Amino acid sequence: MSSYHVLVMSDGTGETAYRMLKAAMAQFQEDVVITRYANIREREQIREILKAATAASSEDTLVVYTIVSPELRSFLKGQAEESNIQSVDLLGPLMDALAGFFKKPPVAKPGLLHRVDEEYFNRIDAIEYALRHDDGRSIKDIETADLVLIGVSRVSKTPVSIYLAQEGWKVANITTVLGMKPPKELFEIDQHKIVGLTMDPSRLAEFRTERLRQLGVNDSSYADLERVKEELEHAKSIFAQNPKWPVIDVTGKSIEEIAQDILDKVIGRGRKL
Repeated sequence: MSSYHVLVMSDGTGETAYRMLKAAMAQFQEDVVITRYANIREREQIREILKAATAASSEDTLVVYTIVSPELRSFLKGQAEESNIQSVDLLGPLMDALAGFFKKPPVAKPGLLHRVDEEYFNRIDAIEYALRHDDGRSIKDIETADLVLIGVSRVSKTPVSIYLAQEGWKVANITTVLGMKPPKELFEIDQHKIVGLTMDPSRLAEFRTERLRQLGVNDSSYADLERVKEELEHAKSIFAQNPKWPVIDVTGKSIEEIAQDILDKVIGRGRKL
């Protein structure tokens, strides 16, 4: 059986190429060895990497790369062809298309996507904020949040909060509890940045059942369908009393889709990415 080896080469961290490769590999049932090479800035680096790959003749090798310099991209492609190694340029064709679209050449500066700058630290701060304000924690300073998510347990509040935080949004989330009112601090902030999340009760009961299984906990009431319906109705009544809160049904939606819906409704389609 063949042994497959994919070389991920980048003039930055290689994270973009790696994620794209993993997304594509999800469609194939193959065992693959992935080796990442970051900060590729010199021709000699390319020569050495491909030389080592060629020496491993027992493996079928593919090179996947994201390099902004057109000269270095061309050199890598040529070297791969000489070594009889397949190569895929993930960034070049897109940059060429964008250059034609914007009618100007790219700056061709490596590492811009993952540079350590003010925006990077803002994202770190936002992630820390989301963790501190998860599930109603640190409610006293909730007015500092960009967005506040509210809903019953297991409607994806936490993963959506973390996803949005990775884009720089400070997100707090609060869980509604049957028979209890939300904290008073929630009604003292700008009501337009609060979003209610809901879900189909049967689907939510399935999620809770799976969560209990993962934790090895036997709590039939938490995943009981009738109990779930009561909790959702309670949350629905809270949403109805606060018409300024948009409500999003997250049933069947990915985290990315939910986050996009939230930003569309609260910030508008001119939102920052």
